[in-house]
Amino acid sequence: LAPGWEPDGVRLAPREVDVLACVAAGATNAAAAERLGLRPETVKSYLRSAMRKLGARTRGEAVVAARRAGVLP
Repeated sequence: LAPGWEPDGVRLAPREVDVLACVAAGATNAAAAERLGLRPETVKSYLRSAMRKLGARTRGEAVVAARRAGVLP
């Protein structure tokens, strides 16, 4: 699991970071779910939560915001 991340008071849960890493690699929710051993609905929930915390409206914006913050390479 990825460690939690906390820039400027925003805290991403380790699973949120895991899901963002899968999305950044081009995975669909279903593929990320299989990779992480979760249900697709759970992946979607983690992704929505991360997007909200990062102030992103799309999956792509969330990945860019996470990369800029140093969460993802």
